[in-house]
Amino acid sequence: VVQSALITVLVGAVLEGIYAEPWKLTLGVLLFFWHWERLFMYHIDYQDGHIPNNISFLTYLSIFLTPGQISNWNWGVTIGQGYAYTFNNFLCEDKNKLVKSGLQLWAIALGYFLLGDWIHTQLIEFLDRQGLFVYWRIEHMSEDFLAGESVSTLTVLLTTLIALMKWTFSWGGVMHFKVGLWRVCGYKIDPYFNYPWLSTNLVALWSRFTFHYREFLVRAFYYPVFFRFFKGHTHLRIFCATMSAACFGNLVWGHMTEAVFYYGVELNSLTESMKQWPYFVLLGLGITASEFWLLHKKKTSRKPWTPDKDIGWDFLSAYVTLQYFAMIHIFVYTIPEATLADNFRLFLTGLGY
Repeated sequence: VVQSALITVLVGAVLEGIYAEPWKLTLGVLLFFWHWERLFMYHIDYQDGHIPNNISFLTYLSIFLTPGQISNWNWGVTIGQGYAYTFNNFLCEDKNKLVKSGLQLWAIALGYFLLGDWIHTQLIEFLDRQGLFVYWRIEHMSEDFLAGESVSTLTVLLTTLIALMKWTFSWGGVMHFKVGLWRVCGYKIDPYFNYPWLSTNLVALWSRFTFHYREFLVRAFYYPVFFRFFKGHTHLRIFCATMSAACFGNLVWGHMTEAVFYYGVELNSLTESMKQWPYFVLLGLGITASEFWLLHKKKTSRKPWTPDKDIGWDFLSAYVTLQYFAMIHIFVYTIPEATLADNFRLFLTGLGY
């Protein structure tokens, strides 16, 4: 049952490729599959002994009927996670305080909805007046690059960074609204985005960006690998666990499955999703490199963003972190005509090569 979504995606896509007849999944089945990541968490809680034996059937099914489901049935399905997290965060502090925090998130979500596109438009137009050309979408830049148009390093850097900003506005609006709804209903749920622009390395970004999805990957893939393999080799443990979660689990158990639900249970949806593998590999390698750097860096009591003589390094580190994360999205927002080599050439252009 836990693996039913992945099995359906693989079998359905292959059969569509053979017989050219896509499966039509009813909304009820899709609602179940959209929550399968939370079912993973539920299963982990059960294995860890966190679920009582006398749990009612209605309480078990409540994982598929949540406050977040009301507002949007497909985005951010991991919000609330499994049984233990949801149970422990229900009315764990004053209800009025929880409701107030939920209303505050709604205000932020409303600001994203109302101002996100306007800020994006104004920023691009401002840069254009300064003589700095920026594409509205990464795909448009890829099309021109493939057609032989001259695309500068600065254009690649600005286009990818602003595209990441626009995506964060869109997702942030929906996610803050959903988390706010949880809180209004009495659950102290962590925000989906926790000031990601303050991240000074990819490990920090990984913990601040899409928090609930990251927790799913950590608990379902990172911990099982980290505590099971290469116990005598720290670097190998970190590398394998990180790649298992941020790369392999992220691609196969997360984005690939959801992409097929988005675009239809078809072989083309499956193969197009798999073509994005460089993004997941580069993300995993980047996080691993950051973990190694944090492991060996000189220990200091200074916290990031302390207003002192070193705060300039915080700004530089935050920019480099966000810029790298933005640039690897070249392999996500690609066009069908672009080959892997084309995407890598565009990526290297952004690095100045």
